[in-house]
Amino acid sequence: MCLNTATAHKAATPPQIGPAMPEFEPVRLPHYDGQGPHSLLADVAAWTGSEPMHRLLALFGGRLPGTGTAEDLAYLEAFSADHWDFRAGRERHETAPQPLAPEHEHAAIHAALALGLGAQARPRLSHYTQVLVLGGLVASCVFRTRFAAELLDSGIGADNVTGVGGFRPLDGPDLESAALSGLDCGGYEVDAIEASLKRAFNIGGEPRIDEGGDPQRDPGRSWKVATYQVGPVTVRAVAAPSSQPGRRRADTVDTCRFWADRVVDLAPGDSVLVVTSSPYTAFQHCDAITHMGLPYGCTIDTVGVDPAELPEPHFRKRHTASGYLQEVRSAIRSMCRLYHTAYAAAQTPMRPVESAAGRRLTQRPRRVNRRPH
Repeated sequence: MCLNTATAHKAATPPQIGPAMPEFEPVRLPHYDGQGPHSLLADVAAWTGSEPMHRLLALFGGRLPGTGTAEDLAYLEAFSADHWDFRAGRERHETAPQPLAPEHEHAAIHAALALGLGAQARPRLSHYTQVLVLGGLVASCVFRTRFAAELLDSGIGADNVTGVGGFRPLDGPDLESAALSGLDCGGYEVDAIEASLKRAFNIGGEPRIDEGGDPQRDPGRSWKVATYQVGPVTVRAVAAPSSQPGRRRADTVDTCRFWADRVVDLAPGDSVLVVTSSPYTAFQHCDAITHMGLPYGCTIDTVGVDPAELPEPHFRKRHTASGYLQEVRSAIRSMCRLYHTAYAAAQTPMRPVESAAGRRLTQRPRRVNRRPH
C-alpha cells in the first residue's frame, strides 16, 4: 500500500486555471502484507483499468484493448513510450518540462494524483521493523532523511533506519545543494545520504564501518555500510556492489537486494516503510514489492515527501504535467514487472519464493561483516 506524506508536508493543489478540473476517486496502489501474490494481481488490474487511466488515455487518443491485464499493460507500456516519455535516456533532473494544451495539463495532473502519485496520508502502521530512505541528488537526501526523522518524531516506531545511496560522484548541482544546506557530504551519493542521516537524527560520534573495494578505481565492485546507534534505533548508510560490475555502478535494485540479504536479514514478518518523494511513490512502491515484498514475504508500505512544500525555497519544486506523465509511465513499467512477478509466483504457490540472492526464505542470509562473500 502506498501512502504519501505526513501533516508536515501537505501536497500542493494545482492551480485552477481554465476548464473545471476532472474529479477522480483515488485508486489504491497494490497492497502487500506478505500473504501471497494473488491479491496483487487484482490490485494491478484495478489500477490499470481505473477511470483515471481510461480518461488519461482518451485525452491522448488511446484506449485499452480490454482483453486482459497483461495485454492492457503491454498496450500502456507502448502507448506511454510514444506519448509520455520525455526523458529520452536523460536523467530526471536533466529533462525540461514539455508544453501541453491547458486541458491536457490540468487533466494529466489530476489523473496522475488519483493514480497514486500524490495521495495524502500517514504511514499505515504504527511501527516498522525497517525504514528505508531512498537516496538520489543531495537535495533529495536532505529532505527525505528529514522526513523520515519527522515521522519517527510524530510517533511512528522503527527498529532500523537505512539510507541507501551509491558510489555516484557528486556533480555541480549536488555540490551547490550541499553548499546551500551547509552539508559536508564528501564526494559520493552514499556520503550525502550518510551526512543527511546524521543531521536528521542528530547523530554524533563515529560509525562502525564495513566496506570493500575501491570506489575510485572500481565503483561497480565497491560497497560500504556505515552503522550508528541512536538509542534503540539502528541507523545505517549503505552502498552496494553492482550486479553487473563491469558495465555499471549499482542501481537501486542492487542496493536494496544487498541491504535485504547481507545487512538486515530481511525475512517474513518484517515490515518495510520506503521513504521517497511523492511523484515517485507509485513506481518505487511497486518496485519495492517486486524486489523485497514478494521475495522476502514482508509487508511493504511507501510514503513520499512533497518537494513542492519544502521549507527551503532553493529545494522547492512543483512537478509539471509532463513530469507527472513521465512518472505515470514509470508506474506503468513497474506495474508490468510486479504483475509478471506476482503471476509467476501464483503459478507455484506450494514452492517457497527465493530471495534475490537465490536463498530460500527458510534460510537466513549471512550478515555483512567485513567483506561480502
